[in-house]
Amino acid sequence: MRTIIIGPCRSGKSSLARELRSVGIPTFCGDPKSEAKDVEDDVTYLPEGLPISGKDGAAQWIADNWFTMPGPWCCESWVMARALRRWLAEHPQGCPGEVLPCDEIIVFTKQHAHAVTKPGQITQAKAVATVWNTIKHHFTDITETR
Repeated sequence: MRTIIIGPCRSGKSSLARELRSVGIPTFCGDPKSEAKDVEDDVTYLPEGLPISGKDGAAQWIADNWFTMPGPWCCESWVMARALRRWLAEHPQGCPGEVLPCDEIIVFTKQHAHAVTKPGQITQAKAVATVWNTIKHHFTDITETR
C-alpha cells in the first residue's frame, strides 16, 4: 500500500503515519529534519536545503523520488498536495494505462481543536486546502477525508 497523507499543521498526519509505521509501513516526511516538530529516528525526512517551490523545489523532489518508489510506504506533510500537483503536471490523467502515484490519499481538513497555531500555520492550512481543491477531482476514487 502506498499512502499519501495531506493536511495542515497539527491535524494528525504524523500520528496516523506513526500508526502505519507500527505495522511496518515506512514513513517519509515532507519536512526536512531541521523543521520537523518531533524528530523520530525511524522516519525518512526531506533532504535539507531544497527550495520551498519551483522546478527544483521540495514538491518536485518528492514527486520524482518518493512517489516513484515501490510500496509499501507512507508520505506525509502539508507539501504533499503540491507534490501531487507536480506529479499531475507530468502524468496527465486519462491516458490509457496511467498509474497513480499512490493507492490511497488521506486528507485531514482541520487542525485539532486543542492545537495552538501560529498565524503562519493558519495561512499554510489555507494554502494546502487551495492546492488540494484544485487537484482532488483526479483522485476521488482513492481519497478519504477526515
